[in-house]
Amino acid sequence: MSLYNFSFGSNMSSHRLLARLPNAKRIGTAVLQGYELTFDMYFKDGSGKCSISPSDAEDALVYGVVYQISDAEKVILDGIEGAGYDCVNITVKLLSGEDVNAHCYIANTHDSEALPYDWYIKHVHRGALEAGVPKAYSDAILNRAQKSDSNLERAEIEFAVHQK
Repeated sequence: MSLYNFSFGSNMSSHRLLARLPNAKRIGTAVLQGYELTFDMYFKDGSGKCSISPSDAEDALVYGVVYQISDAEKVILDGIEGAGYDCVNITVKLLSGEDVNAHCYIANTHDSEALPYDWYIKHVHRGALEAGVPKAYSDAILNRAQKSDSNLERAEIEFAVHQK
């Protein structure tokens, strides 16, 4: 059976997601209305990761990528995302206009002071560029407050994903 995943964070980057789920199929770029992108999911490495939260702002929206995955791949993705995220069913609109029922991962652990690592921002930004989102949206990702990872080995591995 096929499922649809709406990736709005680092998994927007096909290099990142396909390294994790090589058989996933990219369906297209989509928009989720009434939400905003945040980087306040507190991760065990002390950094902030992406999440989304409802917003009353008139222009609130989150861009992401819809991937078709199998049940087995969803189990893998559930494990990668971990207990810090809840898997939630949502409806997003592909840029082609089609509505898609998908699942996404919304953080259940927040810290407004947590900053994402620079390599994490690069994953999210690259994914946004691949998805063809408006420049103002991708620039806002790139210009988020961020920090360098003190684990240089991990940082090198993460930055290397973009060299492929």
